[in-house]
Amino acid sequence: MVKGYYRMLSGVDEGIGRLLAALDELGLRENTVVVLIGDNGYFLGERGYAGKWTMHDRSIRVPLVVCDPRLPRDRRGTTSGAFVLNTDVAPTLLELAGVAVPDAMQGGSFVPLLGGTDAVWREEVFTEHLWDHPEIPRTEGLRTEDWKYIRYLDHPEYEELYDLRADPAEERNLAGEERHAERTDEMRERCAR
Repeated sequence: MVKGYYRMLSGVDEGIGRLLAALDELGLRENTVVVLIGDNGYFLGERGYAGKWTMHDRSIRVPLVVCDPRLPRDRRGTTSGAFVLNTDVAPTLLELAGVAVPDAMQGGSFVPLLGGTDAVWREEVFTEHLWDHPEIPRTEGLRTEDWKYIRYLDHPEYEELYDLRADPAEERNLAGEERHAERTDEMRERCAR
């Protein structure tokens, strides 16, 4: 499976290379914004999983790369930890194209994040996997910059809490520890809200 995954990545890389070469050939590279985004994260054996089924970062985080030739050189190649969602892509593309973003459109343009300005942006993300499947538990989660809370809807007795600063791989569940009871209660309540 991993071999096939890497083969797919190589194919995508080759396709992107052909696209960029065509833009160069047509003289359009300096006038074209290229956005690359995946649809989900993916386990490759971590936690004994394959696929995209839990609220752990390996499953919910996705790559998002924006290549805008209009950005100043000091902004190129930078990364951001901002919580950008799939609903933010359309408003961003509209703004980049100079088209007004309809008020009814969900999400928000992350163009200010590309420019490095101090944009007011979301501070947490709610996630859910509600597909009723016999082998994959239904879950909900809340992720902030520093913390991750996960609950299992069919097994309310089991929760997970991770300190992402100290444990970015989410290997130590703190939900059952007395010293983290207040944080667990807070994240549980915020997730429910």
